Amino acid sequence: MYAHTAATNMSATVDQPDRQQNVTAAKGPTQAVASLNREYLAVLSNEEVAGIGRAVAQIVRGDGWHEAKASAVLVGALVTWLGEDAVQPLGFFANGTGPVEVVARVGHYYITGHGIENEDDLTVNCCQRHRARFSQSRLDNLDLSQPNTRFTMGSPIAQRASDRLAAVLADEIDPEIARVVLGAL
Repeated sequence: MYAHTAATNMSATVDQPDRQQNVTAAKGPTQAVASLNREYLAVLSNEEVAGIGRAVAQIVRGDGWHEAKASAVLVGALVTWLGEDAVQPLGFFANGTGPVEVVARVGHYYITGHGIENEDDLTVNCCQRHRARFSQSRLDNLDLSQPNTRFTMGSPIAQRASDRLAAVLADEIDPEIARVVLGAL
């Protein structure tokens, strides 16, 4: 009797149809994007570039690139570094008000003072940074040449800062490689 029960149990498990499990790959940056992000953050945190960010943001500590005033300068530098055809400046409009931060869309990713992010993460992170409601906030095209009291673009110091940051980025990270990794080509 024991042999019959074991044989029955074995045949029940062997005869079960193969069930395909739905496995979804985790969304996230590729290794190349993660590596580029580390290099990019290293540039933003080097002493010269951090000092530029503090001067533009007019803060004493930190690197300044996280501050809203410096975000337009950062995106201006990204436009110079990667080219106008690769970078789309976007404003983050929090709670239905004017733009409170500028981010750069490059290929499939978004670049901010916090690093390289995908769209889902960017929206959530911007909402958290600016204490904004997700349903009342959006990303929209932004013309960096238009004056905006929230940002420092247009001033000589902002232009010098943007140009210097673009030069440091170009020295440290090859723009062609960055464009390929981010999907801008």
